[in-house]
Amino acid sequence: MRVPVLNPNYLLTSVLFVLFGSFDCSELDMDGEISLRLEHSLDMGKSWQDRGSLSFSKARSAIPTVNQGPLSDENLSTLENLCSKNMFYLIKVTGDGIGELQSYTPACTMLDSSLAEQITLFLDWRGNPVAANLASRIGVVGHKVTAGKFDTRVQIQSMENGPTPDTAAYIQKMEEEKSRKMSGEKPDNRSFFAKYWMYIVPLCFILLINSAGAPENGGR
Repeated sequence: MRVPVLNPNYLLTSVLFVLFGSFDCSELDMDGEISLRLEHSLDMGKSWQDRGSLSFSKARSAIPTVNQGPLSDENLSTLENLCSKNMFYLIKVTGDGIGELQSYTPACTMLDSSLAEQITLFLDWRGNPVAANLASRIGVVGHKVTAGKFDTRVQIQSMENGPTPDTAAYIQKMEEEKSRKMSGEKPDNRSFFAKYWMYIVPLCFILLINSAGAPENGGR
């Protein structure tokens, strides 16, 4: 029995259609509100306390909102003790389907900034959080640290789309080659990669970008 052989041109075309079809479908996931729980640790991650919540819309123009109370006098004293030992203040962001996203900053910088901080959330190409980063905003003139009130800014960092290959031009080139073969013109004897490298290389580049994951910037 003769085993059918797949045409490499047909195989690559199918891969391109599946790949870009998934990109189009992902646009449907870019709507909706995401609510996350915010916790912090004052003993280097041995225990966690509820600190509040933050929420944002997947729409790029949306402004994140944070709901949280002040730091208690007891916790403020513990933070000062951490600073005296050159230890860290930790936060944890959790939510449905994202697991635990942790980050940290030196306890002393939190005190030096009067609890002024910036939390950066990194999103994947579907708009879901994959990493968090905490940084103190030192030099900000604001409330007194004894008030124990957080001055929190939240920044949303979305993954940018990389360059995409011109699939329409590729399909047109295939059709022209097929017409030349049918009309009896001299065939192109170059290898498959030599003829279509300009389409294969961008495709590999896109796959590498999407598999790279979120950047490691003090969080995980």
